[in-house]
Amino acid sequence: MIKRPQNKYKKIRNNIEQPLMQSQKEQFVLKISLCCAVVLAIFGIAYGIYIGSKAIIFDGLVAFLSIILILLSVITSKFIYKEDDDTFQYGYMRFEPMVNLFKSLILLLLCIYALINGIQGILSGGYEVEFDKAMFYSFFSMLLSIGIWLFTSYKAKILQSPLISVDSLEWLIDSVLYLGGFLAFGAIWLFDKDNQTIWAKYLDPTLLVVLSIFLGIMPLKVFIKNLADLVMVAPKDMDDKIDELLQNISKEYNFSDYDTHVAKSGRFFMIEVNILMGESFKLQSIDELDLIRDQIERGLEIPSYKIWLSVSFTKNPKWL
Repeated sequence: MIKRPQNKYKKIRNNIEQPLMQSQKEQFVLKISLCCAVVLAIFGIAYGIYIGSKAIIFDGLVAFLSIILILLSVITSKFIYKEDDDTFQYGYMRFEPMVNLFKSLILLLLCIYALINGIQGILSGGYEVEFDKAMFYSFFSMLLSIGIWLFTSYKAKILQSPLISVDSLEWLIDSVLYLGGFLAFGAIWLFDKDNQTIWAKYLDPTLLVVLSIFLGIMPLKVFIKNLADLVMVAPKDMDDKIDELLQNISKEYNFSDYDTHVAKSGRFFMIEVNILMGESFKLQSIDELDLIRDQIERGLEIPSYKIWLSVSFTKNPKWL
């Protein structure tokens, strides 16, 4: 079997162990989040059925769905730092935005379903819920969500992981919603224990509507962001940075012109630079070109294992 030769534009990895350690730490955090989602899912569905709360059942279903989505994140974290091979010749970096796009789409569909269910509950006259028991669920879930949110948000900053950042944002929204549910159920329990007022019957379906709307904002933002990555929209900040960098290097080496292409896929950047050499530039050695490549890489200020960098040189404008 003839093996595919290594691409000459393959990005240089200065430290192989660093991305592997990053992946292992990322998986550890996601697995802790996974365990907490399992607890919430089982508790939410069972407890919601027990007290007759559709909002709590829905919340348990969201937590159950989160188990599957976090598992996808764990698997993705194992693959995205793998080297390119004969099948995936540009590496596995595009798996991350694909998974995040899928996760956000599933959450959006579930939120739409919950919104319709809540509106139907309001139009049908509402229903009674044991608010003291619902308050206990909200309080327990709020404490767990705040704890895992603080943990994942801290790790997301340390590891600079988009996968953990998305996961942390979900826990933050859950924490706020559980706090709102706890205060609402608590108010009913204190001032209307016997459910005498009409509006008490509408609280649970109303919370279901509010929860689905607020919970839907986050996956919508994630969907738009990762869709931009998949269709290879150039990130403006990086595009401006590489343009400014090439302007300075062009003055230093007297290049005639240059052309750049920038795309982002999750946490990785794909950057192509084509440089038109001036007539006055006399190539001394290949090492001289590699020094220019190193200068561009250093100027980007991004770890080399997060960049797929291609730099080509020509004297023919046709190849720009």
